[in-house]
Amino acid sequence: MTRFPGMVAFVAVATACTAALPVASGPGRHALFLLVSLLDVAVVIRLVRRAPRGDRNPFVLLALGTIWLVPNALIGWFGGESLVVLADVVLAVANLHLLAAAVALVLRRGRNDVGGLLDAGVIATVIAALIWTLLLQPGLDAAGVALSAQASLLATVLLLSGVLGTMVRVIRTSRHRPAPLILLAAAILADLAATVAAIAATGTVTIQSSVLIDMVFMVSYSLLGLAALHPGTALMARPGPVPPDRLFAGRVVLLTAAVTVVPTVSGVREILGVHGDAALLTVGNLLIVGLVAFRIARLGRQREAAELLLRHQATHDLLTGLPNRADLWNRLDDALTREQRSGEPSVVLLFCDLNGFKQVNDRLGHLAGDLLLTEVAGRLRIAGAFTARYGGDEFVLLCEDPDQVSAADRLSAHVHAALAPPVPLAGEDVRVGVSVGAVLSDGHLDADELIRRADQAMYRDKATRRAA
Repeated sequence: MTRFPGMVAFVAVATACTAALPVASGPGRHALFLLVSLLDVAVVIRLVRRAPRGDRNPFVLLALGTIWLVPNALIGWFGGESLVVLADVVLAVANLHLLAAAVALVLRRGRNDVGGLLDAGVIATVIAALIWTLLLQPGLDAAGVALSAQASLLATVLLLSGVLGTMVRVIRTSRHRPAPLILLAAAILADLAATVAAIAATGTVTIQSSVLIDMVFMVSYSLLGLAALHPGTALMARPGPVPPDRLFAGRVVLLTAAVTVVPTVSGVREILGVHGDAALLTVGNLLIVGLVAFRIARLGRQREAAELLLRHQATHDLLTGLPNRADLWNRLDDALTREQRSGEPSVVLLFCDLNGFKQVNDRLGHLAGDLLLTEVAGRLRIAGAFTARYGGDEFVLLCEDPDQVSAADRLSAHVHAALAPPVPLAGEDVRVGVSVGAVLSDGHLDADELIRRADQAMYRDKATRRAA
């Protein structure tokens, strides 16, 4: 830290403000919070200016959150307990922006680990729900805190906990433990601890309860500013590493338990004759079930995507991206079936083999040969025909047209015209020829015989070209 004098100065001021809290009066504490809040605003705005233009959104939200902390401190300073409701509203707005900033940062940093982030958020939220119903809610009921106020406080605790869980997940999956993320997670943890303590003591967050709680809040503000000052924070919105997203049996159990925890706890409370926790049943259950449902829906989409990918890999050539031999046979069988049903011959098949490809491979290397095949594949594609790589340097074109002769002539002309221009390769222009065997179905041939005849016609064309 000694390499960063700005961070040292900030730590010195924040430490002095924290140390002054025990000896400060009520208004004096608010003045100290105002000072640190203004410092946070200054360093976060500086962070926004330092961040790359495309990565600024999380830090803009962070700046808005810190800005709202300033009027919150002013209301506490000059309004006292008479404006507690207004202070609660302003603090809620500030927290929403700060949480949105943390979520945006987590989603950008961990965009390749959405499943893991959801699991971590669900687990942290469930733990917070248990803490709420066992430690906080009984005291709020005893103090006569209204249900609407309880719901608002519960939402704050659950959101803070969920964001903290996702932050921990991002840190754990990073190759190196990034100091800015650790500082931000520590700030959220301190804020959560102080919030829980304040709710337990006063039934709200804005009324000053004890010096110790205020000091923890001050530490949270200080860690937030320190994270914004860190030189590496501006780059934290870039994607992190890609951890494996496997749904282990343990995760399945945790997700299942997460959905059942809140109803189970509420049911046990009723059995024991304890007043039910309506706030937890509404806010908590809605949040937890929503997260789990989103996680399951994402798993379904991932499975569908994986199946599509496997199907594509099974039917397409990895090098050229063209359909492979297996897909060609399926398409040809389907075309011949349609032809037989209609009773009118319509299938046209062209078998193409490159001339001079082996010489290119031997002279320029296999990498150049692969590039040549990829270029040829792109040139052979044509609307109205199915183009496939049969294997090696062999390609097949298939179409259905009642005017078979015209279609065969059109496709043959396309193949020769497409491969006539040279291919820039390894610093030189490479030319390859092509031999084409065209076969017209008579409505009775099967796929094996049609391909065999096309292959023979291609070899006759190759022999003719060699003789010429």
